[in-house]
Amino acid sequence: MEPRVLVVSLFAPYSVNFDAGPKTPSSGGGASSVHERQIGRSGSTGRSAVWNGRRSSMHRTHTTPLGRHAEPHSRRRSTFSINAVKLAPISRNSSKTSDGGNATSPCDKPGAYLTPCNEGDGADPAEASNEGAAAADTSRITDKPGPSQLAYSIEEAAGAHTPSPNTLDFTRKLNIDQMREKQERKTGAGKHGRMLHNKLTKAEPDAEVRQTPPGGWYGSALATGADSTLARNIAAAVDDDGSGDMTPGPQIGTQLPKEPQTTLTDAVAAETDDPFTVEHLNVGNIGLFNAVNASLDLFAERVWIGELGITTEGWSEERKTAVSNRLLDEFETLPVFVSDTEFEGHYSRFSKQLIWPAFHYIMPEMPQWHGWEKSAYEAALATCERFADRIVDIYRDGDIIWVNDYHLMLLPKLIRERLPGAKIGFFLHIPFPSSEIFRCLHVRKELLEGMLGADVVGLQTFSYKRHLIQTAKRVLGVTGSPSGLTLDRGHVVVGQYAMGLDPVGVEGKWSNATVGELIEFLNEKYSGKYLLVGRDKLDHVKGVRQKLLGYECFLEANPEFAGKTVLTQIALTTAEHNELQVQVMDVVNRINSKFGNIEHQPVVFFHKDIPYSQYLALLSAADAMVITSLRDGMNLTSHEYVICQREKKSPLVLSEFVGTYGSFNGGALGVNPMDTRAIAQAIKDALVMSDEEKLARWNLLHRQVLTNSASSFVSSFISDIESAHAEAERH
Repeated sequence: MEPRVLVVSLFAPYSVNFDAGPKTPSSGGGASSVHERQIGRSGSTGRSAVWNGRRSSMHRTHTTPLGRHAEPHSRRRSTFSINAVKLAPISRNSSKTSDGGNATSPCDKPGAYLTPCNEGDGADPAEASNEGAAAADTSRITDKPGPSQLAYSIEEAAGAHTPSPNTLDFTRKLNIDQMREKQERKTGAGKHGRMLHNKLTKAEPDAEVRQTPPGGWYGSALATGADSTLARNIAAAVDDDGSGDMTPGPQIGTQLPKEPQTTLTDAVAAETDDPFTVEHLNVGNIGLFNAVNASLDLFAERVWIGELGITTEGWSEERKTAVSNRLLDEFETLPVFVSDTEFEGHYSRFSKQLIWPAFHYIMPEMPQWHGWEKSAYEAALATCERFADRIVDIYRDGDIIWVNDYHLMLLPKLIRERLPGAKIGFFLHIPFPSSEIFRCLHVRKELLEGMLGADVVGLQTFSYKRHLIQTAKRVLGVTGSPSGLTLDRGHVVVGQYAMGLDPVGVEGKWSNATVGELIEFLNEKYSGKYLLVGRDKLDHVKGVRQKLLGYECFLEANPEFAGKTVLTQIALTTAEHNELQVQVMDVVNRINSKFGNIEHQPVVFFHKDIPYSQYLALLSAADAMVITSLRDGMNLTSHEYVICQREKKSPLVLSEFVGTYGSFNGGALGVNPMDTRAIAQAIKDALVMSDEEKLARWNLLHRQVLTNSASSFVSSFISDIESAHAEAERH
């Protein structure tokens, strides 16, 4: 029988919003939106640091490619509600009306891809629809464009409510009802029944069991006048078809499940006077979320476990219970409640100022970094203990516990101490450094012992695997082999697993008619020119400055390309201190001043994200993509580029220090990102490459993207956890 998998990461994929309206942030929490609560917190560290990039993007005055200063645009908060709203059908052909004309739905227009047609963040649905149509208006695109018209259109369209390029892969996601039906067929019992059984076994003997109110908990909330966005959409869906079932078809999130039939007063669905909506939390490991949701047929059930990304101090036990029960029952998510002090020490100091820099070969010794402090480690340990206790609460025999990423390196050992017979896997989504770097950390032993509490430790490349085995042998004195490490309690498998994306899902989005229209526009706009594309976070290790310096060197060495080459760089916002360290705008301005004129701009720079449809169009129209990360894991942007290049077959320039580089088997043009002349030469080689070489290289890349897909990654890792645990039990 297929297992239940507990997927553990620092941030859960969902959060809650106790008030969708624009109210003043409250220090007590729960009175405003997720994003507003983070902005309202004081200080530059702590939980607000998660949102620093988005906060700066809201209040920064942007310079458009036309040289004008735009008003600080009001960007939608970093989460979006899981509402029962329909999306436009995915098809490369525009929908037609009965009389043969083009449909005029705002969902059919560029910039409206994956945008709910009736969503307005609490506004009137009709007004929201009009605003969405205005944001996605194509008049500027279909009119005869000027030299920088597309960039200006993208700048304006960024205000539309569209997901980021790392948007969650809803196309492949099975809804909750389908998952529930599948597991009931296999186990003969519904999930809620098993939840109830687990809670009853732990509850007091006289615990009171009560029936769901007439109309279910949703009906009860609606009857009491709850005005949440989710409640209004549920009411609208019921009115549309006259039943409590959701209308089938593509939707923003998952279909909402049928209401549970029984519950416990104090355990399963404690009431709260504060209505709330459930929202996607658009931080954390989106690639992991997509990979797991593309592989749901591998599990009998999966449960997400993680922090909500909002302050929960001051929450009553009733509120915590209500939030936990709804997220677990409807969204298969179990929240972990961490105090603000613990979160600040763990995330902002221990994880971000110690582990992350060191694992990217930056020694964390700057005076403003406090990851070395004893209190930072103690906060990290306390946070992981809260995670471990939460996992024990929901654990059932046979569950697979999958712990993810560097924030939770201490967690596998804590789980092993509480659940000695559990199946535990740990996967690191960032590089693992060489022993010469790792041995400098003052908590090196604790980190290694924490990771090796798992049955399987997964890394992204063979080099990272070798680094871990050598480091553990030197620091812990254990026996190592190519397959893993031998500890006192048994053998721990150390494996290499190349994480990928869902090719079918990306191709489905690429086939949308909006993307096709934008590709045609870009091809016309840049006719006779070479288009280079890049998309990176604006931090030091992503090498954006090195890329720009290499591009500048290319233009200087090849003046014949100066007037007909454009680099479109999308720079995703991050923490403000990271952006200050990178300092790229001086290079952008210098290139545009030196090689640009009134008709030509060599660098089009976006200090924010763009809608996914426009992002896919840029990848498709590019003559080359340039990725110059100084150190990186599996860069899935390169995978998206390969899929989008199925028609043009343009080459990929890729840093040798990206985990993806080794798996591409020579299909990409490798560069040392610290060598600007090498970057310049690689750009020229990409632009003058013959069609035969382009085809041969793209075939290599495409084969690896299909082989190292999201589903194969999840399948191999879960399978190895089960086999490694079984082998350990035999010995």
